[in-house]
Amino acid sequence: MRVPRAPPPTEPKPTLYIRNLREIRNIKAVKTALTAIFSKYGEILDIKVKRNVKHRGQAFVAFADVDSATRAKAEVHGFPLFSMPMDIQYAREQSFANSEVDGTIEEHKQRREELKAQRMASKAEDSGRKKRKVAVEEALPPNNILFVQSLPEDVTEEAITALFRPFMGFKEVRLVPNRSDIAFVEYENEIAASIAKQALHCFRMGQDKDEIRVTFAKK
Repeated sequence: MRVPRAPPPTEPKPTLYIRNLREIRNIKAVKTALTAIFSKYGEILDIKVKRNVKHRGQAFVAFADVDSATRAKAEVHGFPLFSMPMDIQYAREQSFANSEVDGTIEEHKQRREELKAQRMASKAEDSGRKKRKVAVEEALPPNNILFVQSLPEDVTEEAITALFRPFMGFKEVRLVPNRSDIAFVEYENEIAASIAKQALHCFRMGQDKDEIRVTFAKK
């Protein structure tokens, strides 16, 4: 189960957020099952099951009132749906269905737009930080030791050695304890390290793997 980035909200809301649903393609079947489970707790205004890859296994159930949502949360949390226990919390935001009922739909839309703008600004800031970090790393002076990043989680020392050994002057690979995604590779001199760096930067250690990043290590 994915760990949420922030603690779950504690303020009761009529909308429940459900995680850890089995990721099956038949969205209609999931929605039907959720309806059957939650309908006995009160009137359901809407059920949304996430379809996109990033949010699969998640859904929202909007009740007409908070009491119904609270009872459902207390009794259904941990119930195995399709053999997986549901993790149920109050939603961070009120659903559109609830906003339509209480007449706050325009305020809801405005909050959504504000949150969207905040997320876009945050992504732009993160992207800027990453670009600055890359620029700094690529500007590091030549070194006979290379710093390798974005290695696959299941990579082994033997696999890294097999990748870097063919280049002249190879000496050794040094792994970092408790970090499988980075390593140091040492060559006899800066020229040998430079050749290996140019050849292997952005190399993929497998068809479905991310590109590795190879830069000079800091002196």
